[in-house]
Amino acid sequence: MRLPSVQAALATAAAVLRRFPLTLLWAFVLGGAAIRLIHFDSDRIPNNEPAWAFPVLSTAGLGLSLTLALALMAERYRWTAAARWGAQAGGAALLAAWYALAPTEPDLSWGLRLFLLGLGLHLVVAAGPYLSELRRRADTPGFWRYNETLFLRFLLGGVYSGVLFVGCALALVAVKKLFDVDVPEYWFGYLFVTLGTVFNTWFFLAGVPQDFAALEAETGYPKGLKLFTQFVLLPLVVLYLAILYAYLARILVTWTLPQGWVSTLVLALAVAGIFALLLIHPIRHAAENAWIRTFARWFYRALFPLLGLLAVAIGTRVRAYGITEERYFVLVLAGWLLGMAVYFLWRRGQGIIWIPASLAVVAFLSAGGPWGAFAVAQRSQLARLRATATQYGLLTNGRFDARRAAQLPDEARRRLWSGFDFFVDRRETAALQPLFTARLALPDSLRGKPRWWQKEELQEQLERATGITRYGTAEDGTTTVRWHTFQLRNPQVWPLGPGRYWLNGLDMRYGQSGDQQLGTAALPEGTFRLQASRYGRQLQLQQLAADNRWRPRITLQPGRLADSLVAAHSAPGEVEPNKELPAATLTLRGQQGPLRLQVFLRQLNHRQQDTQRVELHYEAQALLEFAQ
Repeated sequence: MRLPSVQAALATAAAVLRRFPLTLLWAFVLGGAAIRLIHFDSDRIPNNEPAWAFPVLSTAGLGLSLTLALALMAERYRWTAAARWGAQAGGAALLAAWYALAPTEPDLSWGLRLFLLGLGLHLVVAAGPYLSELRRRADTPGFWRYNETLFLRFLLGGVYSGVLFVGCALALVAVKKLFDVDVPEYWFGYLFVTLGTVFNTWFFLAGVPQDFAALEAETGYPKGLKLFTQFVLLPLVVLYLAILYAYLARILVTWTLPQGWVSTLVLALAVAGIFALLLIHPIRHAAENAWIRTFARWFYRALFPLLGLLAVAIGTRVRAYGITEERYFVLVLAGWLLGMAVYFLWRRGQGIIWIPASLAVVAFLSAGGPWGAFAVAQRSQLARLRATATQYGLLTNGRFDARRAAQLPDEARRRLWSGFDFFVDRRETAALQPLFTARLALPDSLRGKPRWWQKEELQEQLERATGITRYGTAEDGTTTVRWHTFQLRNPQVWPLGPGRYWLNGLDMRYGQSGDQQLGTAALPEGTFRLQASRYGRQLQLQQLAADNRWRPRITLQPGRLADSLVAAHSAPGEVEPNKELPAATLTLRGQQGPLRLQVFLRQLNHRQQDTQRVELHYEAQALLEFAQ
């Protein structure tokens, strides 16, 4: 007998596949790439992520939203097959362009750019099928019902995915504990990724409205949503309004400049208020809900003084420190909120589609171009650097002269290094090149090295080129605290001389996977790692071969040592024996050809619960030697 529920679920899944094939394809690409990255991460060289990771993952994430938006717009506007596939081909070309331009190691700018494009595409999914509403004088029920369905389906998908993950993860733990089965830690990552990408996307798409005409019919408003908005969300909005107006009154009485943090609070208040009004938009005209219209009218009016407070706060920061991406976003959002407040007062709350539609345009425009956040911030910081250098006479023929930086005040030093760090953090030091005679670029030997290493190299180049020493500074009231920090570039590997290396921090922990990577060393003689297996009972020195695979070189047996020590030093009645032994007893040695390894165990713990497997925990250091 066939179960109807299973049959219905399979039929729904097949219908989703036929309706949104490209969106599901991107979900599989995203999930597959994430699983491959987890697998790579469990067997990789530290700080050497695969070059495809960010381009593939980010392209797949954008592809999910873009293909869904195009498919829904094609359904809503009844595009022909040629138009439908032509739009998808255009979308594929845009995704290919992103993939080609995306860096292998993203910095802050690329992370923010991805966020903006993702936000814009999500808003296109929300507004795209109803763009014709922009020309209407009155709102129709369809747009609100459509987004209500998407929002609730998204929440429900998160609940289903979360419950499934917790249940399946507990099942894996049960199998591991009860049957003594080795369950690698990355299996949990595989499970999380599969449910979060493929399952969650498929489940969400199954609830996307298909009959847009049916959405125009009047239906009952969810009572729970009204209660949440009326008794939870709106009271919080009123509370924050009261706090901000009390702060504004204090500013006016004391005649002091507002703190920069107030900008975040004003934006959060505005977003929460607009979201609350959107939630109760369909019932605003009911006779018993006249308070909604009154609240909306006064809410938008109340925003004007607060937006003025925000403008003063962010303007003060911009004048002092220039524009950064974050300040750019605050300024743009403040302008957008001002426009929305004026618009809804004029339209008396009509035209809610303008909220996602206009915000999508703002997100796309901010992501690139000479008007975008990154170009504007770069021009502002470069101008600030040039102005500071000119003010203190640090330039000769428009370029920094290190001989002029001898008696530079601390304030100027902080301002200059604030600008330098802006470009170093974003790896945009090429924009600084016109100010320097010396070349600012990473040497080839640092390509592919950890980012902090590259950052230090660029900072050292700037110190040499400007003659301005960099040091940490922090201000606490009127007291300036200075500190100097010096650290090893690679604290786990200490070169002791030709062909001799001391390895630190080789620790095997309880409760982890049966296989653990204890340390990796990229040496002139090759790249090596110490890999523990069988819950620490075996320790193997492996070398990265030319085919990018790890090859075993020396194998040691901490398990045999632990077993022999337990047999030799355990006494009847002892529950947790703790013995101090000479160093020679806790040393493991191995050699293969010219390669010699000595592992010095500072601590060795042997644990066995009842008749379950033996697990080791140890803290160790090692000496790796190459015979000359």
